[in-house]
Amino acid sequence: MQRHVMQRRQRQLDELHDLCRSGRLARAIDLAFEHFAVFGREDEIVDLLSDAIARLDPAPSVRQRFAELTSA
Repeated sequence: MQRHVMQRRQRQLDELHDLCRSGRLARAIDLAFEHFAVFGREDEIVDLLSDAIARLDPAPSVRQRFAELTSA
């Protein structure tokens, strides 16, 4: 069971990296909410999303959703 959980965690981290690279930040933030609900808050993910937001300058709605993620 523990191995399955760790594999799921790693798959989500890999997907988050891919989403940030491709500019799909809204989906990345939604996945981060799911990830945090299961695995707890991870600063690595917050930093990843923050860097992508700074680099890509997304819509205000994406910035607001990120603010909701980081304030939770």
